[in-house]
Order: sequence, then structure tokens, then C-alpha cells
Amino acid sequence: MPTRMAKDAMRAFERTSDGNWKQTPETQKVLGIIRDSGGRDFKVEPMPSPMAQNGEGQWGLGGGVYLPSQGRTFVDPVNGTVSVAAHEAGHASFETDLIKDTNSGKLGAFKKLDNMQGAPDGNQMRAVYETVSKPIMLEEANAQGVMQAAMEKAGYKPNYGGWKSIPSYKTGLADDIPAALAYPGEYRMGGKYDQGMGAYMMVNPREGGQLTEEEMQAYRKTRDSLVPAMTRQFQKGYNLIK
Repeated sequence: MPTRMAKDAMRAFERTSDGNWKQTPETQKVLGIIRDSGGRDFKVEPMPSPMAQNGEGQWGLGGGVYLPSQGRTFVDPVNGTVSVAAHEAGHASFETDLIKDTNSGKLGAFKKLDNMQGAPDGNQMRAVYETVSKPIMLEEANAQGVMQAAMEKAGYKPNYGGWKSIPSYKTGLADDIPAALAYPGEYRMGGKYDQGMGAYMMVNPREGGQLTEEEMQAYRKTRDSLVPAMTRQFQKGYNLIK
């Protein structure tokens, strides 16, 4: 019988008799589908117990991480699910071009701004966002698409780890964010993982932080584009699975 968690979520790893961790048959099946779809090869490993992100230990949190600088992919062996393993494999196997450029330094957060001196402030604000947070948002949406397709092809129901759809009245966006995109959606402009927020006022640090109408137009245009952009990238990731 496969090892399962609460709510019947399939676990990525199971404990062996000698105390080590190995991938469950479900994980092997799903990762095999991703591997056979023609992307870059990868290895999903159980996260070592001392591993920490932001100073916090990761065992028991159910998460995972792909470290492009090391070419290694880790998933929490205690509570990590097959869906998490597939998501991280999506990062490792099918990185988007934007995140490749970001990781290689081709799109440093302010390099784009060096060529925009004198451009309208609203355009500069948008440039900051697109070079800081948007590449990550689309990379996460792509990995979600890969995961969703691989899970469905394997005959399993994707698990979103408790993330639920986010209605537009909470975000101020034109569209609701569906559950499959709720985690990537937190990298949107104004989302809790939006790393560009602190940089916007560095572009135009006026006292009081009031936006001009021009800036507001650029701000609204960017926000209105977020869900459609995530949806398109999710579908691209989904279509990568053969």
C-alpha cells in the first residue's frame, strides 16, 4: 500500500527499514513522465534535515526547492507530496527563458533601468517589477503546469498544498486567481512574495508616496495582465508534458 498523508495526499518519499528515504512508486511514476517529456535531466532528493531556508528548518513543512546554482532539487521527505516533487522537477527540467536570464545575470534587477533613464516614471516602475518578481511568478506558473499535466497523465489528482482560489475582490485584479495558480499568484505585483515592492518608490521617491495618473495607468495595466500571463505560462508548462 502506498504511504499517504492526511486528506489522502500521496507522499513523495517513504522510510525504508534502514532509516533512509526513497521515492514512493507514485513519485517515480510521475517523475518518469516528466523525464520522458524531453526536458533537462534531474534528480529529486529528500531534503536533508539540517537544511534551512530563511533560517527555518524545512522538515515537516511539505515544501521543496530547486537550487539552480547547484543543479539539485530537494523535497521535504516527511510531508512533501508527489505534487511538490513534480513541481520542483518542473523547475529543474523545464526552466523558463526569463528565469534562466535572471539566474545568469542577464536581467539584473536594475540593468533594464539603465537603458530607461528619462523614461516616464510609470514605465520605470513596471520595468522594476518585470525584472524582479514577474520572472519568478511565471516560472512558478510554468512548474505548476508541468506538475498538473504529469499528475493527470499518471492518473492522480494534483494536490495544491492547501492553496485555494483567490477572488478578485481580495486582490483588486480583474480576474480571480484559480487554486492551481494561487501560489504563483503571490508573486504578482502587490502579492506577499512580490520582491519588487520596496523598489518601486526608489524609482520615484516622492514625499508621501503618491502616484501620478501616469504611474497609476502603468500600475493598473501591469496588474490587469497578471492572471492572463500566469494562465498562458501555466498552459505552456502543461503542454510540455507529452
